[in-house]
Amino acid sequence: MVDSIARLGEGDFCVAYLVNDEWVFRFAKHERAAASLRREACLLPLISGRFDLRIPSPQLVEAGPECALMRYPLLPGPALTRERYLRLSEADRELCAGQVAGFLAQMHAIDVSVADGCCVEVADYSAKYEGLLVRAHEHLFEKLARPEQAFVERAIAGYLKSQARCAFKPSLLHGDLSPDHVLYDERSPRVTAIIDFGDMVIGDPAWDLVFIYEDYGLDFFARLLRRYSAGESGALIERAYRFYVLAAIEWAVASAEEGAADFDEALAQLGQLSIRGEQEFRELLRACLK
Repeated sequence: MVDSIARLGEGDFCVAYLVNDEWVFRFAKHERAAASLRREACLLPLISGRFDLRIPSPQLVEAGPECALMRYPLLPGPALTRERYLRLSEADRELCAGQVAGFLAQMHAIDVSVADGCCVEVADYSAKYEGLLVRAHEHLFEKLARPEQAFVERAIAGYLKSQARCAFKPSLLHGDLSPDHVLYDERSPRVTAIIDFGDMVIGDPAWDLVFIYEDYGLDFFARLLRRYSAGESGALIERAYRFYVLAAIEWAVASAEEGAADFDEALAQLGQLSIRGEQEFRELLRACLK
């Protein structure tokens, strides 16, 4: 029996509703989204016992040609946004960042063979960024000044020529670990759950740090890195920063291709990176390795 329905939100893949203040229903918007729900429904039950934090527990999936949806019990807590995080005490910031670091360490330690049969893609970074360079030449360069063109060329070509594209142990990634997907208890305050595993992929663990840095900022990122990895921090930070720059380029390219309203914002970020990228990377290393 349905007593109440409230819209929770909408992303590129799904529309989510809260039913009876108890169940989250996610409806796929297209076939790629339906495939993503099937992937979650297949894999999440296999890995749910591997984490200290809670993750969604799918209990109903329909994936027919006309309707694809997932249902799971509501997980407690609002999102730990950057603003909420920065209002926490020093000790609570350290604890919350450490909890997310623990989740990532547990996620990345899972044997990737557990994903066999769940249609989880293996990232092909060479193909992806070779294609991005072609797209940038076709759709973005005409909108850039020469210094920005040179920056884009250097960033993509530099990654493709570097050891970064293959110098890692392939891991199962969350794929989209942003503040919207980190839930917490305001009273504790403690992180309670991680949600939205629709972008799971097998690839470089450094990718799971990109949105942590971009959306939370240096304070959270540095605390997390010190708890996540002591041995390979320098190499991990370098790969994460490369991905951060490449993600900014990809955003600008996609916005140019689509004529999107956020193109000016994407262009501004690209311009800032082209000016202070090296300095920003040095600051990142100093903060994380001190």
